[in-house]
This record gives sequence, C-alpha cells and structure tokens, in this order.
Amino acid sequence: MKLCQIDISHLIVLKHLLERKHVSNTAQALNISQPSVSRSLQKCRALFNDDLLVRSSHGYELTPKAESVKTEISSMLASLDRLVHDQEFDPKSCQKSLKMFGLVPQINWLMPKVFQYLREHAPLLTLEIDTVPKRHFDALIAGDVHFVLSTQQPPSSEQNIYRSFIASRDYRLLMSADHPMAQQELTPEKLAACQFGQISLHGDRNLSIEQRFRDLGLSDRNKPVSTPLMLTNFNVAPAMAEHSDVIFHLPTPFAEEACINRNLVARPVPEGLRSPYQDVYLYWHKRYHNDELCMWVRDIIKQLHTS
Repeated sequence: MKLCQIDISHLIVLKHLLERKHVSNTAQALNISQPSVSRSLQKCRALFNDDLLVRSSHGYELTPKAESVKTEISSMLASLDRLVHDQEFDPKSCQKSLKMFGLVPQINWLMPKVFQYLREHAPLLTLEIDTVPKRHFDALIAGDVHFVLSTQQPPSSEQNIYRSFIASRDYRLLMSADHPMAQQELTPEKLAACQFGQISLHGDRNLSIEQRFRDLGLSDRNKPVSTPLMLTNFNVAPAMAEHSDVIFHLPTPFAEEACINRNLVARPVPEGLRSPYQDVYLYWHKRYHNDELCMWVRDIIKQLHTS
C-alpha cells in the first residue's frame, strides 16, 4: 500500500493500539466500534508490511517493527496536531524574511514607522525592501515579494491580487532655497518659464505636469516646458535641485523630507497645476492572503497609517 492511500485516522487508531495493546480498550478510548479498530489495524499492517501486534498468552505483543513505529508515529501525529491546531503566530520568535517593493517616495513615507514597530515586536524578522524602478506588479505576481506599495493599478487580467487603501498624497514643488521662485507667489505663468527636472521611471520624457501647462495654454508640442534634467530615480533629485535652478514636482512627503538639513524649499503647487490626490495602496497576492505573518503585517500597516 502506498502512503497516499492511507487514511490518517488509521494511524491514530494504531497509535492507541500500540499503547494499549487491546482492541476493546482502544475502541472505548476513541469512541468507535471494535470492528473499526480491527479494520484500521489491517490497513496499517498492509502499510507497514508487518503484523505489528501478535497474539500471546497475555494478549497482544508488539513486533520489533511496531516498537520502532510506536515512537515515530507518536512524534509524527504530535507534529501534525501542532501544524493544524497550534498555528498562533508569535512575532517575537519569527525568523522569516518579509519582502516588499515600492518606489522611494512611498517607502520613505510609509515604512519607517512600520519598521520601527517590527524591530520592537518582531526583532528576529528580516525586512527586505526593493526600490529599484520596475513594473510594479511583476515581482508580486511571480511570488518574489510579499507586498507592493503603489499608486498604480495591477493588470486588469490579474485576478489574484488584493489591495488595501493606505493613504492619499499630494505634491510639492522642490527647489533650491536660493531659487528666484523660492519666495515669490507661484503662478502657472511664472512656472512655465522655469526649468524642471523630470524623474522618468519608465522612459517617459514628458514632465509629470506637462499636460497641466498645456491645458492652460502655457505650453504645446512645439514649445514644451523646459526639462534640462532627466533622472531615472528619486534619490538624486534633492541634491540636483539644491545646486541648480531646476524644480521638481514631487510627492509631498518626499519633498518635505528632502528639505531637512538642505538648502531647499517645498512650495505648494498653484491651483491651476495641481494634480488630483493619488491614493497609495498596499497590494498582496492571493498566495499570501492567509499567511499569518502577512496578515499581521497588513494589520500593522493599516493601524499605523489609516488610523
């Protein structure tokens, strides 16, 4: 008999039989009939290719094979019982790695408090964060990360991704504190004549607020807003803005943090150029929906940022 053909209930009966060496006592202990105990014994004899219990003048005796099985089966069933019933997650003893993808603005804004909480309550946990610009949901779909923080939407064809709203963000204009616009009232007309830096994560060469200028008639295809600086990530933007006349249109939390200990200012975007608020979501795949570590971390992120 193959292992896949055995019913675990037969092993439970066998465990009690090997301990009690008595069919009726085993039946009484398990609240089943004696014929059921006998059938289970026959199934296990076929599985182990051994009599397991043999009659003697004093009742049943264990074969040498049964003696070795007795210890192993008790340990195996105890482990299985813990696996099924004792799954309470203990953050303090968790030694797993948690993997997350997000762009720098979202990670800088939302994860420091989360990591602080994790260090206090799950000190053995390792947090791995990937901020390299790429297609946001590829790693999630492939199973390479547990979570994604993003303002984007997953492919409509992907039906196995869950999400939870975390926060909404707006934008600021990051510029040197010595920039001519740093202390002036900002208007779309004044800004149309300025120099901008573009952070292009996917090869897009159009300024993120270019369409706003076009809607106001302040730029067009033949005369776009000047963008003499193109970057492929966010990290370099503060230093470039601090030492040039280039202005960046950036998420507010990132822009405000960039000003700390730098000769920079983060100015509100004029009404006519403002983009709608962008919602940041936490995404995860169905494969981790019921994972206890991931459930715990989801609750932490929501508690810290949506309360």
